[in-house]
Amino acid sequence: MSSKFSEELKLIIYLTQNKLESDYQLDLSKIDWDDFFELAIKHRVISHILKHSTFLAEKIPIPVYEKLIEIRLEHSKRALNFAIHAIRIHEEFNKQNIEHCFFKGPLLSIDLYNDIGFRNFRDIDVLVKNSDTERAKKIIEDFNFICVYPSIKLTEKQKKINYGISHHYHFVHSIQGIEIELHWNMTNPKSFLGLETNNIISNKQNLKVSNYKLPYISKTENLVYQAAHGSIHQWYRLFWLKDFSVSITKSNENELKSAFDLSKKLKLDKTFIQACMLSNKIYHTKEINFIEFNIKPALIRMPLNSINTKDISQKNILGKLKFVFYRLKLKKDSKYYLDLLFRLRTHLSDWEIVKIKDSLFFIYYFLRPFLLIYKFLFNKRS
Repeated sequence: MSSKFSEELKLIIYLTQNKLESDYQLDLSKIDWDDFFELAIKHRVISHILKHSTFLAEKIPIPVYEKLIEIRLEHSKRALNFAIHAIRIHEEFNKQNIEHCFFKGPLLSIDLYNDIGFRNFRDIDVLVKNSDTERAKKIIEDFNFICVYPSIKLTEKQKKINYGISHHYHFVHSIQGIEIELHWNMTNPKSFLGLETNNIISNKQNLKVSNYKLPYISKTENLVYQAAHGSIHQWYRLFWLKDFSVSITKSNENELKSAFDLSKKLKLDKTFIQACMLSNKIYHTKEINFIEFNIKPALIRMPLNSINTKDISQKNILGKLKFVFYRLKLKKDSKYYLDLLFRLRTHLSDWEIVKIKDSLFFIYYFLRPFLLIYKFLFNKRS
């Protein structure tokens, strides 16, 4: 565990272990319980903390313990609604012959913990082919979901461009507040993960949810994705790392080797190595003997700093530049670099500010620098 971690974070990491070390000494007099609670929310690890009820009942202030339980119960109640909507979407997609695959969210919770409400997920993630995206969007909207990203109705030209600079539509249920992300790629840009959507859907497995079998990402691709996803976000939330540590603990050597081989093929071996090293450091997972742990210290130091902080918004220019260079270090691939540059040329947030008809769409590329300055100044004032 990093010596730079706050006492509150050290306690959270201690309480998210599978078993508590009886001889581990904690000075609870140093704990700021408001900070502890805030970090527990940020890292979304309340279910893991609540497993250790005896310790909590004896050591944690009762109001803090009660607030943790309250949040866990609220999420458990909402989890049933997530399951119902996932099943409804699956059935309607099948009726409309839309091939699809779920990942993350409630299905990962079932996969890893056999409890749909255990993980503190925020949305349902479903992947469809690019050619089926608009039909799938219409189905989700017919279930009383409102598309909030993008918040504007896109023209045909904007839709086509947006498929290359974004990777999902985001919806919120008009009454229940349940969120859905409809993906046509699993990462942004697509070349970061490097897996074809068609292949992910073809390789899917089935996962039982209630009395239904829902299509779910394959184990090998899920391990690769979990490592890549956590890595690109600097493992800002501990529950991503906890999930990955549970995933590798539940995997045999052949499954891990297949995942690492695929990571190498996709030039994502650094993200997989980073994920394994952090899991071993934080959650004491087994060392994997066929992996050579040879990444640069900065790729471990930056996530540890990210885990320790309460904010990762990169508010200043230096912070944003550091994050850009961090992302470039994760994967050395010319197509990935070119895609990152392409995404800088225009963005749907530009289209929200200035309305230009499709025949003159090229003007957005010239306006981009000025719109960036405008948004920077506007956001700064607000």
